[in-house]
Amino acid sequence: MSIARIAEAANVSYATAWRIINNRPCSSEQAVRAVHRAVRQIGYEPAVGKQRRGRPTKVIDGIRTRNVALLHLRSGTSLSTAVLNAVHRMLAERDLNLVFAQVEDPSALPQAVRTGNVDGILGYGKFPDQAITQVIERIPSVWMMSRNDRRLDPFGDRVAPDHRAIGQLSAEYLLGLKLPRVAVLNPFPKTEIYRQRCESFAAAAADGGLAVDCFNGVGENMQQEVAHLADQWLATPGGPARGLFVPADDVALPLQRYLRRKDVTFDAGEELILVSSDNDIELLRKMNPRPVTMDLSHEAIAQLAVERLFWRMRHGTSVPQTTLYVRPKLILPDSELSLETADEMIAAV
Repeated sequence: MSIARIAEAANVSYATAWRIINNRPCSSEQAVRAVHRAVRQIGYEPAVGKQRRGRPTKVIDGIRTRNVALLHLRSGTSLSTAVLNAVHRMLAERDLNLVFAQVEDPSALPQAVRTGNVDGILGYGKFPDQAITQVIERIPSVWMMSRNDRRLDPFGDRVAPDHRAIGQLSAEYLLGLKLPRVAVLNPFPKTEIYRQRCESFAAAAADGGLAVDCFNGVGENMQQEVAHLADQWLATPGGPARGLFVPADDVALPLQRYLRRKDVTFDAGEELILVSSDNDIELLRKMNPRPVTMDLSHEAIAQLAVERLFWRMRHGTSVPQTTLYVRPKLILPDSELSLETADEMIAAV
């Protein structure tokens, strides 16, 4: 019986179950009781001195402590949950001890990371610059998803969505509909992710021969910016372009609500075609009709991040840094990847 099964039955993390089973200190008496109860009910026999049944677990070069830190370095969303759950599962399958932490400021870094008592770091977001030390820089590290600025990571590799491909694929979709004009609304042009997506969309649409109307906000308040840009778009001389790109689902939702409040309609057969990104299930459930969106391929990002970390653990930190980009997938409202299917995918990870 695996430690992962004990952790699930006790409703604790893999790392907590591992510490308790191996008689390491644990601050939660409730967790200790839950793990011991699960051990009695399910049964657990350490594999020391025994040959494992089935396929042997691979031993990864660079393993010293069997500790891997999984750090959540930005505020939580359904997107981050999907990525982190996938990574957690992949690491647990290798019987590694997970040190998980939500890091909103440098003081929240686990002591094991501060002292270098981990074999590697996987981080969702970007590592806080003020927390970087020589000890931490020597730890093999991979960051998942994107920085929201133009700076390079001072250390570690990165696996991220290809934001320029998001804009290009969105433009190609609208080009295929033979529209004469399209528009792009960006409420936060200083946000690096939004900027890349919108600039790429505008360039690809123009290269395809489309007239492109660009509307940029000043990045103050989402609701206000979306309303202001929507009014500009609706007031376009000759009428608003009905092919409309926005950089994310969290922009598409307030835009759709604003247009509904204003009772904006298009002529029959000339309905609005809204293209967005992120395939954020929680937001998409609130939209009717659903926009075309982009799936960021979270499972692929998680898989590549784990594989890259193991590669980095084998080869050390002297090898030049690498950034890997994962291509998104276009998701149509009536595609096979329905909300129900997406729910099943999230539950699986």
